[in-house]
This record gives sequence, structure tokens and C-alpha cells, in this order.
Amino acid sequence: MICNHSYILDYGEGTLSMKKSILVILCCFLLFSAAHAEMSMGVQVILPDTAEGGQPVSLDDLKLNEAAEIDGWGTITLTSCRFLDALHQYKQGKHTVQGNWDRFNSGSEADYLIIQADILNSTKSERDYLSNVEVKAIFDDDVEYIGWYWQYNWDNETKNYEWNELNGIQNKEFVITKADQFAIGPYYAGHYCFGCTLPNAVVNGKQPLRLEIKIDGNEITYHVRK
Repeated sequence: MICNHSYILDYGEGTLSMKKSILVILCCFLLFSAAHAEMSMGVQVILPDTAEGGQPVSLDDLKLNEAAEIDGWGTITLTSCRFLDALHQYKQGKHTVQGNWDRFNSGSEADYLIIQADILNSTKSERDYLSNVEVKAIFDDDVEYIGWYWQYNWDNETKNYEWNELNGIQNKEFVITKADQFAIGPYYAGHYCFGCTLPNAVVNGKQPLRLEIKIDGNEITYHVRK
């Protein structure tokens, strides 16, 4: 009986000591949290916990500079459509121009078809608009070419060079790497390009050519030639 009693007494004292330790840790955590909150001087927004998202839509003939609002998702505007023989990219983790970019060439037998787009996040949640994307070009209503997609960071640096036609607008023409892509906050706009590498015969042909972009189930079609 004495041995059993001593065991119970020691256990109780250990439990009391543990409770005191937990209280001390909790107090330290609360003090740290309060101090950290006071040091946060940037914009801080508390948003309602809502799950937004309407039904996917099909935009089968979206025009340039025509804003298309998709309920519970955002507003997309195609801003330009071009054929290019080169695409520039900021190197991973770099935000300045000088010495920090790469150039990709389409080659003498092909060109890049590029459509630039802005997407306004009109929801109350942060959204990664490149997390679920498919791009393809359809030539002559029959031949399909797999495409690709990139993001721009308009906050990146620009620079002026005598030889560069992209002086002062590199941030709007140089894409960023996949590793540097970022989600778009509520009521901010993201800037993207969707494209495909196409043979010269397709680029210079007369047959119908369209680019089909599927984002989060939403289908957007732009007709380059009908």
C-alpha cells in the first residue's frame, strides 16, 4: 500500500509541473503574437471564409479587348495576338533586366503564336490561374498542336537599351519562370500569355486557325483566322 501511494503522489506532482509549463509556454506565445501583430504595418485584409466558383463556361469566339466576366472566377480580357520568332524570360528568382534574362528562338522553320491576356480576380479568395490549364492550336479544323502558357510580373524592372525594341516594357513582354509564378490576390489582376509553336506553313497559310485555352474548366477560343 505504501509503494502504491508513493507512485500516485509522484504522478500527481509531475502532472502539476507539466500544467505549469504549458501555461508558461502559452503566455509566451500570446505575448509574441501580440508583439508580432503590432509590428505588421502593411495592408492586412481579413476576408470571409467563402468557397466561390460558378459553373464553367464556354467562350467560343472571344474578341481582343472584350472583357468576359465569369461568375465566381474572374474577368478575362485578351489584349493582343501576335506571331513572334523569339520569347524572352527573366531568369529564375531575378527581377532586374541586366544580365538576368534568357531568349528562346522559334527557329527558322517556325514561329510562336502568342495571345496575351489579363485576368482580374473578382473573387474574395487568392487564385492561381495557371494551376489547371490546357492550350492547343487547331489548324484547318483538324490538325492540333499542343501549346504552353506563361505569366508576367509587371512589378519587375525595365531598362532602356539602344538596340532593344522592348525598351521600358520588358516587364510586360518578358515572361517569368514556372518557379516564380504566383497566385493573384482578390481584386488584383494577373497578366499571362498563352501560345503555341507553329510551322511556317501554318503561320502563313490561309486555312482556319484558332487557339483554344482551357482554364479551370472554362473554355476560351480565339480565332486567328476563320
